[in-house]
Amino acid sequence: MKVVIAPDSFKGSLSAYEVGQAAGSGVKRVFPDAEMISVPMADGGEGSIEALSSLGVQEIPVTVTGPSGETVHTSYITLQQDGEETAFIECARSTGLPLIHKETADPYELNSYGLGEQIKDAVERGYKTIMISLGGSATTDGGTGMLQALGFQFLNATGDILGVNRNVLTEAVHITDENKLAGLAACQFIAATDVTNPFYGTQGAAYIYGPQKGATAEQVPELDNGLQQLAKSIQEKYGRDVQHIPGAGAAGGLGGALAGVLGAELKSGFDIIAALTGLEEKISSSDLVITGEGSLDAQSLYGKVPVNVARMAKKHGKSVVAIAGTVGEDIFELHDMIDAVFSIQTGPRSLEDAMNPEIAAQQITQTTEQIMRLWKASLFC
Repeated sequence: MKVVIAPDSFKGSLSAYEVGQAAGSGVKRVFPDAEMISVPMADGGEGSIEALSSLGVQEIPVTVTGPSGETVHTSYITLQQDGEETAFIECARSTGLPLIHKETADPYELNSYGLGEQIKDAVERGYKTIMISLGGSATTDGGTGMLQALGFQFLNATGDILGVNRNVLTEAVHITDENKLAGLAACQFIAATDVTNPFYGTQGAAYIYGPQKGATAEQVPELDNGLQQLAKSIQEKYGRDVQHIPGAGAAGGLGGALAGVLGAELKSGFDIIAALTGLEEKISSSDLVITGEGSLDAQSLYGKVPVNVARMAKKHGKSVVAIAGTVGEDIFELHDMIDAVFSIQTGPRSLEDAMNPEIAAQQITQTTEQIMRLWKASLFC
């Protein structure tokens, strides 16, 4: 028997790898001789690098400037793809929400300069293919900070060059690239995202995600106006209309800056991780697929990992079971793709206890064991 376990992380509790290990223990309790293949997954957000850690990657340490100007010691990875070395950079590691204090953060100060420093390091080391996962950003700067780190400059209405120690989005009127980093033109950029929001507007970066990053009701329209002006500048300079590129609003507009200025291709984060890990090939030869994440409900239909795993499994006619820390009352909408959904909670407990990594792992193992016992019984019906 071959079981593929392809979960997302249970955020705030267990990584996707740890979820897979715990679920695998449950499988082995019932089928000791089963071939158990754990494929940690992600959708292009925080945890993407961890999902790729089993691929023989090389980690490259780098020191960058965090979103609030602090020093951040982080890293990115390189991996083999089609016979070439590819750099894979996780935005959240340099520009992510965990790096700020949301209660005191000022969106006009937070910028994506550190992500640009990560990219610069990869370019200067000679990597020609650079993938960037965009989830988990703490900034709404339209990617201006990232571009500044790469040598691009922004001018205000009076022609003054804007500094690099804050979010210049609402002041930027013109963009220049005379001093951009040598080597950028020779690079292919691919951005991984799990959203399709436009650059600006009521469904854009500022209105949809700005409040999550500390923007007030007064600041949101000002940031949105800045994104509109930046989109105009990019179209005038590079002939690209970022507003009509799905996903340009990802990560506070980083998607638009990457696509509009650096010519990046925006792709589904799940599709990228699935391709790199060979998920579909593994699923196609499996008997059962187990997936999951921290919370599952009807909203999971909009691109979350378990639904994407299930779609892939159903393409090959495979049974799919999902586990989750929390299961919504509207999960019936998931049943076209996921055969059954199980909560891992086996008794009343506080949220703090439920998210305790040790308890969560035990619960996952126990729940998976029961799923496999049911599966075993069905084999002899």
